[in-house]
Amino acid sequence: MASGQWGNYANSAANSVLWGVQNTTKLKGNTVNQAAFFENTTPDAFITGLTLGQFGVEPSQMQVYNGPVDQVTITYAGSGYQVGSGINSAATGGGGTNANVQFSGTYGHVTGYTIVNGGSSYETGPALAIVPPASTVFNGNTGISGGGIVFTAANSHWVIGDRLTFTGNATSTPVGLANGTAYYIQTVNTTVITLSATSGGSALTLSAASGNSTTAAGAAIQGDTATAVALTGGALHRGATHSGWVYRKVGSGGRAGRVQYETLVASGTLIGTIDAVANTVLPSSNS
Repeated sequence: MASGQWGNYANSAANSVLWGVQNTTKLKGNTVNQAAFFENTTPDAFITGLTLGQFGVEPSQMQVYNGPVDQVTITYAGSGYQVGSGINSAATGGGGTNANVQFSGTYGHVTGYTIVNGGSSYETGPALAIVPPASTVFNGNTGISGGGIVFTAANSHWVIGDRLTFTGNATSTPVGLANGTAYYIQTVNTTVITLSATSGGSALTLSAASGNSTTAAGAAIQGDTATAVALTGGALHRGATHSGWVYRKVGSGGRAGRVQYETLVASGTLIGTIDAVANTVLPSSNS
């Protein structure tokens, strides 16, 4: 078996595991049989009296119930977080209650998490809304030096390439910036950051805002909000044994409608937008 088949892939015939074809149908694991076996719902296509197919199953298709949150995937690290731990999130949906996940990070990025309370009764992973990073307020007149923005310990929560959004009014906006516009960190040290209009672009040379030390105090920058996905586990499953590549067998005759699942390659999730017929076939098979 190719080691590359042990990963997260788009749910398509070309990514389905070849050895699933070999082990369950005794056919050669080639691209023709791979395509025919993928998402198959035609009776007797491979073995008389059985409907055999291989499906890419996402966590939301597993029909989990009475489960807690037991795993989180950080899908975007965000930028500009000024604290190293205790970054809160709110869990909504999924059919359950009381999940509490806190995040932690380094250099302004969310990189870890702690499940304070997994909650209970989740059928699917709840949506996790991570709190946005705090805005950093500065004076658009006195806070500009050498074409950049002056901060204390700026490199503790910014990294080159980070995206942020600037906000400011007419008297607080430094020359070279625009209210409500996204910029990127071009350079950063312990006291000053410089910005670019595009990722990897040239540094902008900023100059002081039109306001004085009082009226220019309304400028601010804010990093991007991190995102994450919650997965449920340790629960009762009504359908597939695990998310990932799953072999599905449906009987006929005296075993008509009897559905069995076997995990071929376990995976936390599958990426991509292709999902073929698994969305309807897997949930309805044990309904």
